[in-house]
Amino acid sequence: MDLDSLSPTAPARIRALLLPIGRVKRSRFLSFVDRLKPYREVHLLDVSPDGRPNRTMFSPLAFPTGRMIYDLLTTVPPESHQTLSPFELFREPLVIAGVADSLEFSGQGNDQTKVDLEAETFRTELPQLLQQMETVRERFPKALVHQLLLFDFTGDPGKSKSHQKEYMGIPPLERSRTTTMKTIMCDLSSLLLAEMTTFAKSLQGLHSIESPRSPRGDRWMTGYSSSGYSSLKADQPRPLSRPDLPGSNTRPDSSSGSPSASTNKDNRISMPAQLSPAPDLSQARAAPQSTSPPSRAHTPPLSTPDDISGSMGSPPRNAVTTAATRSSAAGMTRDTSRDRVSTHGFGSGSLSERARNKGKGRVGVVIGTLYLQAGRWGDATRELVESASIAKSNSDHLWHAKALENILVTMIMFAWAGMEFQIPQVCYPIADKSSSSTRSPLQTPSSSAADISTTSLPKAPNRMVSLQNLVNLLPDLLNLILNLYTRAATFSSESLPQIAYSEAVIRFSKLLTVVHLCDGNLNDDALQHVVLHHSSLDRLNLGTTRLNMPPTRSDITSMLFRALPPASLTVVEFPVIDKVLVYAGICSVLSGLGLRRKMALVMRELINALVPGLVQARKVGAAELGVHPAAGIAALNAVSNNKGGVGAFDLGEGDVEIGMIDLLDVLGRVYGVLGLDKSSPIESETQTNGKVIRERGEEAAQHVYDDSNDAVIARIKRNASFRLFGSQNLKANVLRSSINLCEALPDFNGVLRFTTDFLRTSGSGIASKSDGSDVYIRLEVQEQHRLASNISRTVSAARKLGLHDIQAEYWDEFLVRGVEIVEGPSWSRPIPHPSKELQDAGAIEQEKSPFIYNPFLKKPDTKMAEKLLVAGESAEFRVYLHNPYDFEVEIEHLKLESKGVELESLGRNMVVGAYRAQAVSVSGVAKEHGQLSVTGCIVKIKGCREQRFPIFADPWSPEREVKIKSIGLAAFERKLSSPGTSHGILGPKISSLALTVVPEQPIIVVKSTTLFQSALMVLEGETQSFNITLENVSATTPVDLVLFSFLDSTTAPMQAAMSKKDVPPADLYELELVFSRGPALRWVHSYEEKTFIAPGQTATFEVQVLGKPGLTSGLVQIDYSYLGKPREEYRDKFYTRQISFPVNVTVNASVELVRTDLLPLACDVPSLYRGTSSQDRAIGPLLDGLGLKDNVKDYCFMVLDLHNSWPSPLAAHLIVRKTPGDDLSNLPVSAPMAEERNKLDYSYTEVLQPGQVSRLILPLPRIFLRNPHAPIPTLNPANERQYVVSTSKTSPEAEKAGREAFWLREEILKAVDATWRVEGAERQGAIALRNIRLTNRMINILKLDDMGIDMAISGHVEDDHHVEMDIRESNYLVFTDEFFTLTTRVRNRTTQPVHPLLRLQPSLRHQLHNVALDISKFLAWNGLLQQALPVLAPGETVEVHLGFCVFCRGEYEIGATLEEVRPSKSGTDQDASSGQAASEMSTTGTGFRARERRTWHSRERCNIVARDKEEE
Repeated sequence: MDLDSLSPTAPARIRALLLPIGRVKRSRFLSFVDRLKPYREVHLLDVSPDGRPNRTMFSPLAFPTGRMIYDLLTTVPPESHQTLSPFELFREPLVIAGVADSLEFSGQGNDQTKVDLEAETFRTELPQLLQQMETVRERFPKALVHQLLLFDFTGDPGKSKSHQKEYMGIPPLERSRTTTMKTIMCDLSSLLLAEMTTFAKSLQGLHSIESPRSPRGDRWMTGYSSSGYSSLKADQPRPLSRPDLPGSNTRPDSSSGSPSASTNKDNRISMPAQLSPAPDLSQARAAPQSTSPPSRAHTPPLSTPDDISGSMGSPPRNAVTTAATRSSAAGMTRDTSRDRVSTHGFGSGSLSERARNKGKGRVGVVIGTLYLQAGRWGDATRELVESASIAKSNSDHLWHAKALENILVTMIMFAWAGMEFQIPQVCYPIADKSSSSTRSPLQTPSSSAADISTTSLPKAPNRMVSLQNLVNLLPDLLNLILNLYTRAATFSSESLPQIAYSEAVIRFSKLLTVVHLCDGNLNDDALQHVVLHHSSLDRLNLGTTRLNMPPTRSDITSMLFRALPPASLTVVEFPVIDKVLVYAGICSVLSGLGLRRKMALVMRELINALVPGLVQARKVGAAELGVHPAAGIAALNAVSNNKGGVGAFDLGEGDVEIGMIDLLDVLGRVYGVLGLDKSSPIESETQTNGKVIRERGEEAAQHVYDDSNDAVIARIKRNASFRLFGSQNLKANVLRSSINLCEALPDFNGVLRFTTDFLRTSGSGIASKSDGSDVYIRLEVQEQHRLASNISRTVSAARKLGLHDIQAEYWDEFLVRGVEIVEGPSWSRPIPHPSKELQDAGAIEQEKSPFIYNPFLKKPDTKMAEKLLVAGESAEFRVYLHNPYDFEVEIEHLKLESKGVELESLGRNMVVGAYRAQAVSVSGVAKEHGQLSVTGCIVKIKGCREQRFPIFADPWSPEREVKIKSIGLAAFERKLSSPGTSHGILGPKISSLALTVVPEQPIIVVKSTTLFQSALMVLEGETQSFNITLENVSATTPVDLVLFSFLDSTTAPMQAAMSKKDVPPADLYELELVFSRGPALRWVHSYEEKTFIAPGQTATFEVQVLGKPGLTSGLVQIDYSYLGKPREEYRDKFYTRQISFPVNVTVNASVELVRTDLLPLACDVPSLYRGTSSQDRAIGPLLDGLGLKDNVKDYCFMVLDLHNSWPSPLAAHLIVRKTPGDDLSNLPVSAPMAEERNKLDYSYTEVLQPGQVSRLILPLPRIFLRNPHAPIPTLNPANERQYVVSTSKTSPEAEKAGREAFWLREEILKAVDATWRVEGAERQGAIALRNIRLTNRMINILKLDDMGIDMAISGHVEDDHHVEMDIRESNYLVFTDEFFTLTTRVRNRTTQPVHPLLRLQPSLRHQLHNVALDISKFLAWNGLLQQALPVLAPGETVEVHLGFCVFCRGEYEIGATLEEVRPSKSGTDQDASSGQAASEMSTTGTGFRARERRTWHSRERCNIVARDKEEE
C-alpha cells in the first residue's frame, strides 16, 4: 500500500524519485518499484556510517534506534510544491534513483561460450546508462543522491571493477536473499546521510532563509525544468558540456564512498548472524562524540551567494538573503562569526540583532527537519525546540508554527517507535515567557542525546502517560499552529502559500480523526496507520456515545473546512492541481468521519475545479497541434500522427486510470445514484503501436459480468433501494457533473458509465403494466435524446481511435417482458398423444364403435401447457421488448438463451420504438430432441455490450416500507449493510418458456384427388367414394403411421343435441343410432393393411361419402407420424402431424316418407273375397298368399306414402318380414332383390315418377312385446349408468306409453325395410323409415295383449242362420228358450306364470249401465260368472265353458275380464332380467307405482242376437 501524501507524519519522510533509465518496459519498471516498496522503512541500526570525518553530522550511530521513512515516487512533484523547500523539505526529492533493466542487454546469458560477447555488450551498454544518469543529475541538481540501480544484474561478465562504484547491481528475485533489497536501501540511506552533512553545513552558512510566498503572476521561482520527466532513451545525445560540481572537496563522489564505508557496508546489526560480521563496539561507543556538526574551520567559509548556490545545487533565489553565522552545536565554542558586529545597530533590541536571531531560528528549523528525516528524532527535537523559542521571541510566526508542527511529528515518531518522550514546554499554548529566552529542559548537549531517548524500549506506563498528555494537548496545539499561520498572513512577506496552509490543516484534521476513531486514544494501530498507513481503522460507529467523543466530529470539521481555498484566488495563485489535492484531502477526512453529505459537497467542488482545467488543457494541446479545439480527439490524433509526433490519444500501457471512476462512484453513492455493482469489473483500454490492449484489475481478471438471475434480481432490489433515497434533482446534477468531467479527461468508459447511470436513475425501475400507464421518466425528452446520442457518439469516437471494446451498460433491466413461441401452420404442428391412443386408434380403424373417443378429432390446443418444437426445423419466437424512454433503441442482434437442448437462434437489425412495448420475431432451431427452457435473451444493443436479460412477464413495482426505522444516511447505510436481507424488498418474478423438442417428423402433402374442385353431389341414402393421394416430402424421415378421422356438417349439431340433458331417451337413442350407423365419411381400408410411405414416395387412400340430410361439407383429417416400431410395441408418448382435406358435399332429396298409418283388419275375411272393388280383389289374393285367411286378427295393414323428389323415376323396394326380429339394416344396399326375396317373407316394388306420391299398403303382423316398459337403451357407453334417476316431468303413465311406443316402433323397423334405385343406372340408396311416429290408436292396433281372451258360442245353432263375424268382433244369432255353451279361451303370452280370475259380464246391449246389468229376467246361465282359473304357465291355454239360455229376444253382449289373483314374486322369477318382472322393477326407478295385481279385458265382446223361432 502506498503512503498517504497528506499523512500527519509526511514531514518526516524522504522523497525518492524513481526514474527509468535506458530500455525498460513499463511492467518491468513497476515490478522493480514494487520490490523496493516493502523496504522503504530503514532502521539506522542497519545503515553503515560514512567513514569520512566531515560527513558524520547525521551519522546513524548517534541514534541507532531511529528510522528513516522513504516516500517512493514515480512522478515529479508539482512546481508549486517544490518552491516550498526548504521551508518544507519533505516536498522536494532528495534521492534520484535511476532504474535500469539488465535483461535489456542483448546476449546476456549463462552459456560459457558467450562470455566474450556478453562482456563486450556489457561494456557497451553500461557507459550509456551512466551517461543518462549524468543527464538526470543535470536536470535534478538539487537532489542530494543520484544513484543507478541495475536490476536483475547477474554480475559483470568481464570481471571489470572500473564502474562498480557508479551503480548498484540487484540480482534477480529468484537469486536474491532476504536481505538483498534491505541492503540496497541501507546503502542509499548511507549515501543520503553523508550528503545531508554537506547540505546542512551550507545551510548553516546562511544568514537567513526567506519564507515561502504566495505566487503572484510569474513569481514561481524554481531550479527545475518544467519540461516534465519521461524515460530517458539510450539514444539521446549527451550534453555538450557539463560543469564540474563544486570540486571534490565540498562534495566528493558520494557513489564511491570512503574505504571505511565500503568496509562497513555489510555491517548490519539487525541482520542474521550468519549474514554479517560482528559489529565494532568501539566505533559504536565513540560515534556519539562525533555526531555534532563540525566547526567552521572544517569547511571553507561561504562568503558570497554564488558560493552558497554552488554548494546547494542552485537553490531558489528567494530562499537565500544574507549570510549568517550559526553555532554548530550546543555546549561547544562558537566560531569567529559570533564576534562580528552588525553595521545596522547595536544591542539586543536592534533590528540587525532581531534579523540575525530570526535567521538563526529559521536555519535551525530546517536543520531540525533534516534531523527528523534522517531518523535522529532526539537531535531534531533539540533543534526544533530551540528554533521555536527563537522564532516565538522574535514574533516569527510562520517559522514558529512550522517548528511546532515538526516537534509534533517528532513526538509521534517517538510514540510510533515505542519510545518515551516528553512534551516540550514550548508546545503548550500558555508558556512562561521567560522560558523562551532560556534553554529548554529538553535541549541537552549532543553528547547526552540518550537523555531524550534510549535504545531500549521505554516502560509502558511512562509512554502511555506521555501519549495521553499528547492527545489532551493536540486540539490546543493544533489550533495554536493554525493561528500562528493565520497571524503570519497579516504580513505580506510572511504569508504562507495556500497549498501549504491547506495541507497542514488536512494533516492536522487527519490526526484528530484518528484520535476520534480510536476513542480518544493513540494506540499502536493508530500510530501504524498515521506513520505507514498499514492498519485500517474500524468503520465509524455513529452511535450516541461516538458523537460526544473528544475531539468531536464538529470540532474536526470546523478545523478541516479552514483548508478550503478562498474563491478569490486565481488559477495562477492557486493552480488546479493544488486545488484538486486539497479537495481530495478534505474528502478523505470527511469520509473517515462518516460525513458523507459534506464529503459529497466537496467532491462536487473538486469536479467543478477539474473540468475547466481539463478543457483548457485540451485547448492548449489543440493549439499546439494547429487544429480547432472542437475538432475532437480523433482529429487531434490524426494530425499528431501525420506530423510524426505522439498522438493526442496515443496511450501508453496503463495510462488510463481507474481511480477517477471510483471517485465518482463514491460521489454517486452518497446521493443515491443508480450505478453498477462493485462486482462488475472495471476495464481499461490502452493502445500501443496501434494495437488495443485490454487490461483488467486483479479482481476483474477473475470475474466477468454477472447477468445471472440472482445478480439481476439483486441489482434491481439495490436500485429500488437507491431510488427511495435522495433527491432526483441532486442526482441529476451530480451525474451531469460526472459526465462533463469524463468528457473533459477524456474518459470514454466514464462517459458511457455515467450516461447510462443517468438514464437508469431517471427511469422508473419497475416492470410496467401492459398499457404502460405506470411508467414515468424524470427527464425531458430533449435531454433523453441528448444522452442517447452521447452514447453513440462516444462509442464512435472510441472506435475511430481503435478502442473497439469500449461499450456501455444498458440502463433498463426490464427490457424483455415476454417470450412465446409462434404457432406454425396447422399442418406443421406436432400433436402429442399417449401410447394408449394407439390402441384407441386401432379400434376406430376397425369401426367397432363410433362412440369410442377419437383423440385425433380433437383440435390442437394452442394454449396447452406443453409447447412443442421439432428437432432440426426452424421455429419462430415472439419476443416482447419494452422501451419506456422517448428515444428509439437499436438492437444489433438478439439471441435466445436456453437450458437443456441446444437452441440456435439469431435476430438482427431490430429497432424498438420510443415509449412502447414492441414484439419482434426471432427464429430458432433446436439441434436435438429433449427438454428445452428459454430463460432469457442475450441482446446486443448499439453502443452497449452484449448483455443477458431475464424474462419479466408480470408487472412489478417495489413497495415502500410500512415502518420507518431510520431516516437520512442512517437508513441508507442500514440498507447497504444488509444485502442478505434484500433491502426488505420483494423482487420481481422471473419467467421462462418451457418447450419439448420432439424427434424429427415427416411432412406429407395432398398431391392429388379424384374429386373435381373438392366437391361431390350425392342423393339421400346414396354412397359414393373418392381417392386421395398423399406424398411424403421429407428428405430422410418415412411415414409408418397414418390415421384418418372425419368431421362433417351434421356431426356438430348432432353432438350438440346429444349433449343436452333434457333430451328424451327416445330422441337420444335416435340421435345416437343415426350417429353410429350412418357416418357421413368413412375410410375404406383393411385394418390388417399397414401403411408405409418412404421419403419422396406417394400413397393412395379411398374415402366413402354417405348422403345424409343436412350434409353440406366434410373434412378429412389425416394424422401421420413415424414411430420406428410396430404400434403394438410402442409404449412411449408419440407425436403426430395433421393435414386436412375439405370436401364440399351437395345432398339432394331422393325418396321421402311422407305419411305412415296402421289399419286393423276389421272386415270379415270371406267378404274380402266376395267384394267387387279392385282393392278387395287385390287384398284377397294377398291375404290368401300370406296365409292370413284363417288368422286375420293377428295382422294389420301398414300404409306408407312415398314421394319422389328426384327429377328421374325411382324404383322403391319395400321388404316385410313375416317374423319380426331379423334386422335388415345391416344388409348391403346393393344386394339383389332376388336374393332378398329368398330371405324375406314379402317384398313389393313400386316405380315412382318424379314428384309422384304413391301409397303403398303392406300387411304387417301384429306385435307382442314381452317387456313393453323396458328402459330405452343408449348406444353411447358414456351415457350408461347403473342408477339413473329420471329427470323427466312426465307422469308414469306417459312414461310407460312412451317406452311402449318406442319398442313397437323398433319392431316395425326390424320388420320393414325400404330402398330405392335409379332406373337404368347403378345409383341406389336407402329410404329413411326412422321418422315413423306411432299414435295411441296405431299402438292399440299393432300390439297384442299379455293375456289373450277369445269367446265362442256353441250349441243348437241353425246352419243357415250363422252369425256373421268381422275381424274386430264376433256376432252370434241364437233363439230364445234354447241352451247354448259359451266357451272362453284364455292364453298366457308372457314369460311368467299367471294365476288369473275370470269374470264374465253379460249385459243388455245399447242400454244404460244401470239398466244393462239388470239381466236376470232376460238371461239365465248354468255356473259361475266369476271363477278362479288354474295357474297358467307361460304359453299355456285354458278353456272355460258356461251354459246359458236366453228368455227374451233382443241383443246381448258378454264381456270377459281377467284379474290376477296374486302377483308373481320377482325373486322367484328365473328370467327377471328380461321378463316383465324386470320391467316392472325398472319402472320403479322412474316413478312407476309398485307392483300390483294386473287386470286384462277382452278386446272384443261376444255379441248375441236372440230371436224367436217363430220370427225366423
